[in-house]
Amino acid sequence: MKSLVLTTLIATLPLIAAPAFAADEINVSNGISAAGAPLAAHGVDLVALINEGNPVEGFATHSSTYDGASYYFTSAANLEAFEANPTAYLPQHGGFCSFGVSVGKKFDGDPDQYLVADGKLYLFLNAETRAAFLKDVPATAKTADDQWAQIRSVAVGKL
Repeated sequence: MKSLVLTTLIATLPLIAAPAFAADEINVSNGISAAGAPLAAHGVDLVALINEGNPVEGFATHSSTYDGASYYFTSAANLEAFEANPTAYLPQHGGFCSFGVSVGKKFDGDPDQYLVADGKLYLFLNAETRAAFLKDVPATAKTADDQWAQIRSVAVGKL
């Protein structure tokens, strides 16, 4: 009897826990970082990306957790800049491909394929989606923002 109860509990646990992880609101890597949260932005230093145009990987020794995701930085100075104003550095649309979001999808956002426009960081799946976004940045960004409001809390597999 005890094993039946345990088996039932184990079998139903994913059904109970799944909604907490189903939203996929931030594009993160599988697994967790040393800080105990999943790694966002492929570990690229967002401060260096925006301020220097340099998509360089940060280090776990300079990490910050924001909104349930870990971000790595190349220096203590970049870490401090992020922690002073995280929203100035976070990619739009949870770090998913902004062009993909504009068409209602959550594709991986690659920090090597990025754009900074009007002080906002946009990531893209590849050079083709970046080029498509660049055809009309203001209109596509607005469409992506409108779509993001609709799909933000929808699991990737449901889109």
